[in-house]
Amino acid sequence: MTTKLMQIKLDELFTVKSGDFHAINELDTGDMPLVSCGDTNNGVVGFFNIPEDCVYKNTITVAYNGQPLTTKFHPYLFGAKDDVAVLLPRLQIRETTLLYTAALLNKLQWRYSYGRKCYREKLRNVTLSLPSLSVDGRQMIDEDVIAKLCPSDYSVFIPQWLKGFSRQVTQ
Repeated sequence: MTTKLMQIKLDELFTVKSGDFHAINELDTGDMPLVSCGDTNNGVVGFFNIPEDCVYKNTITVAYNGQPLTTKFHPYLFGAKDDVAVLLPRLQIRETTLLYTAALLNKLQWRYSYGRKCYREKLRNVTLSLPSLSVDGRQMIDEDVIAKLCPSDYSVFIPQWLKGFSRQVTQ
C-alpha cells in the first residue's frame, strides 16, 4: 500500500492563538513554565503563577519573533508569552502527530528568514503535507503512519527535564 500525502492548512487542524502575556515582570514567580520564542530550554523562560484560563497542555508553540516558525512541543502544563502562537487542536490528535507537525513547521523556517516575520494570519495559512488515507471517500490524516515515523516515548523525558531546569527567570 502506498502512502499518499494530503495538503492541509494549519488553520484546518488548529486554532492559532497568540500567547497571553506580554511582559514577564508583570507575573508572580510560581511553578508553571512560561514559554516564549527562545531557542533553548524548549522555549521556557521561567516559572510563574499562570491563571488557569491561560494554561495549555499537549500542544505546540510557534515563534513569531527570534527565528520565526521555531516550533516546540509541550506535553506538560504551561503558559505562553504573546511572541508565540499556541496551536490548539481542532480535533483529537495523537502526540506523535503533534511531534510530526512540529518537525514539519521547523523545516519551513527558511521561509521566514532574513526579516520576513511570521505573524498569526500568515501562520494560519501555512500548508503542510501529511500522510493520508481514504475513509468512506474522505481524506483523513493517517496517524498510524505518522506514529511509525516519530518516537512514541518522547514526552517521558520532558517531566525529568522540567525538574532539572533552573527556576531562575531569564531576561
